[in-house]
Amino acid sequence: MASNTKTITRRAMFAEIHQDTLEGGKSHIFSLKYAKKDSTVGYKARVRKCSKNLPGAQGYRGNINLNHVLLLENLDNKNQPFEICIDLILEYNGQRVVHTY
Repeated sequence: MASNTKTITRRAMFAEIHQDTLEGGKSHIFSLKYAKKDSTVGYKARVRKCSKNLPGAQGYRGNINLNHVLLLENLDNKNQPFEICIDLILEYNGQRVVHTY
């Protein structure tokens, strides 16, 4: 690994993602690079934690401790909600994510 590559722990990444707002009341927006299920690499430049509570009995009941999935919104695609498997996140804001416990 190159010595100039910045890393972030999985726990620190979660702490930042779960900030509902930053100072000034703005939503926490970040970028993600991730592995797709077909082994290609995806990138989303502007995402945030999903702010919508999906209606009805089938609403989102994500539990990151059980299913390891985050519900996020893609701000570059009309705030389209999407799920991402936490274990497949490669980079958060340009920092390589360290998935050790």
